[in-house]
Amino acid sequence: MPEPAVEDKRISLKEVAKKIPDGAHIAWGGFGYQRPPIALSHELIRQQKRGIRVYTCGSEYDLDCMVGAEVCLEYEVAFFAIEALGLAPNLRRRSKEGKVRFANYTNLAMAMRFLGGALNVPFMPIRHMLGTDLLAKADLRKDKARVVDCPFTGTPIVLLPSIKADFGIVCAQRVDMEGNAQIFGIKGEDNEIARCAKTTIVFAEEIITNKEIRSNPDLTMIPGLYVDHVVEVPFGSWPLQVYRYYDYDLPHLQMYVQQCRTEEGWQEYLQEWILGVESHAGLRKKIGEKRLKELRADKVRGY
Repeated sequence: MPEPAVEDKRISLKEVAKKIPDGAHIAWGGFGYQRPPIALSHELIRQQKRGIRVYTCGSEYDLDCMVGAEVCLEYEVAFFAIEALGLAPNLRRRSKEGKVRFANYTNLAMAMRFLGGALNVPFMPIRHMLGTDLLAKADLRKDKARVVDCPFTGTPIVLLPSIKADFGIVCAQRVDMEGNAQIFGIKGEDNEIARCAKTTIVFAEEIITNKEIRSNPDLTMIPGLYVDHVVEVPFGSWPLQVYRYYDYDLPHLQMYVQQCRTEEGWQEYLQEWILGVESHAGLRKKIGEKRLKELRADKVRGY
């Protein structure tokens, strides 16, 4: 019996960014320095998107660029910083200007909200936010969290609204053209993000054959049936990292944090590193093959 034809879901970075309209709600994958969808954040800036709302456990440089360019000013998050380098400079400035709106959760709370969306249930119960001051914050008093008495035990429990996003964005190391994605190392909430969205997009460092995927089926974290589009973007998380492929570019990040402490510095960075190149391929050319080669990971150690 012949096997069914493999569906080709490949699409370009520019094409997929065009599919994301102003005002879209996006579940944003990656975790910290690991596998953030930076190439997409840059392309959304180039296409001058507005009114985006992002749901994420935590992100860094990518979302700070989107805050600076005012692509996205609404967030439901657990943390937002540039790791050991300090607070995100554009976020601090836009917050002082009164332009950014936040609903602040814990990492576990956001993970449970993504899980609720993946399970297609309206809310998820948790206990660990009880006793914190998060529930007293104005952004969580109404539709973002509820404390109720458990119908079985009578004890207080927190109910969190599940996330059902318009788009789920996941970065993987490898994917085939049908959308079967393999992720190595830290996975964060990407499994749930792929399942809680109306449209799921997988960005990958490389597209491999379906035969290679089937030779190691246990590595496939996200089956193609959940994926709508596949985008091949080598070094798509630069200047952050992808385990087994490349390390983060610390000198560039240090320069970014220092330069973007002022609006003038951010505007210079924006023009030089994002708007000044017409595509991600142009950015790679600007970085230079010499520097990219220096960042490539040792296949044995993973970094």
